[in-house]
Amino acid sequence: MFPGLLHVVAWAVVMTGTLVCLGLCLWLSVVALRAVLKWSGWWSDFFAFMLKRRRTRRAMRDGRTR
Repeated sequence: MFPGLLHVVAWAVVMTGTLVCLGLCLWLSVVALRAVLKWSGWWSDFFAFMLKRRRTRRAMRDGRTR
């Protein structure tokens, strides 16, 4: 194997592992946030707030006002 190719393969393996770790951390933080919000009883309020926020942004993007 060529020395340059070995470095490219090693870099690709490290970057793939980094992306997997970042994805896992993001997923765990979302799961933890959801668990805490459900435990505190705020999950339904938070979910409704996010839906309203999404609708408002979509309406502003499409040129409609509320």
